[in-house]
Amino acid sequence: MLRLGIALLTLLYLLPLNAHQHPELEWCLDDHPYWHFYPDDGEPYGQTVDLMQTIAERAGIKLRYSPNTPFYRCLQQMQLGQTDLMASLHFSSERAKFMHFIPYDKARPEAIFLLKETTDITSWQDLLEVRVGIIKDYFYTDELNQQLAINHRKTVEVERLDDAFALLLLGKVDAVIGPAQSSINVIQHNPRFHQRFKQASYQFIFNHAQTINLAMSRLSPHQELLPKFQQVVEQMVENGEVEKYRIVLTSLD
Repeated sequence: MLRLGIALLTLLYLLPLNAHQHPELEWCLDDHPYWHFYPDDGEPYGQTVDLMQTIAERAGIKLRYSPNTPFYRCLQQMQLGQTDLMASLHFSSERAKFMHFIPYDKARPEAIFLLKETTDITSWQDLLEVRVGIIKDYFYTDELNQQLAINHRKTVEVERLDDAFALLLLGKVDAVIGPAQSSINVIQHNPRFHQRFKQASYQFIFNHAQTINLAMSRLSPHQELLPKFQQVVEQMVENGEVEKYRIVLTSLD
């Protein structure tokens, strides 16, 4: 009986220790075609999911998926400390007030998309003359925001990237400015959009390079894990491992 009691006490002692060694953190995410998919009847899957699982395993944590949550709501939850992690985020000084950022890839500049049959946009002046769809809650670089402010009377703000391309298809806007890779992913993923759009010749050139980041809420109860996340991500970037999770489609063709 004495041995049994000692064994039970040892087990009780180890249980909270093991729980502490493998804390569970929530990753807030939505359905983001190509990078990751969140089906109605299953768990998310895709390149970013594989990347996050690898990071979690090496950081010694258990990763819990949020329900399929709109991007803007994930940001709100991060600000309130109601979730722990987000991925594939652009850095901004405003977001940095409530999130820690860990860069793992370079961001491509935003691109301009048009209906295939319309006249090309080859200059900034051309862009000023058309109605432009932009995405609410998407972080455009400060340089681009300043340029868009000049043309604010001809900008149309929409909730989602899919909605912007639907408006473009219906002729409600003449162009869409969106994240280059995500825009291509959305077009390729939606049969209605196949072979309907082209990328404008005019390309934005910015002075400051942007990054793609893993982010942790500053109100997450797991702040002690931040250095471990940073170490794991930095090692994966340095040895080229992240690249296999960031395979991209480079054009609409």
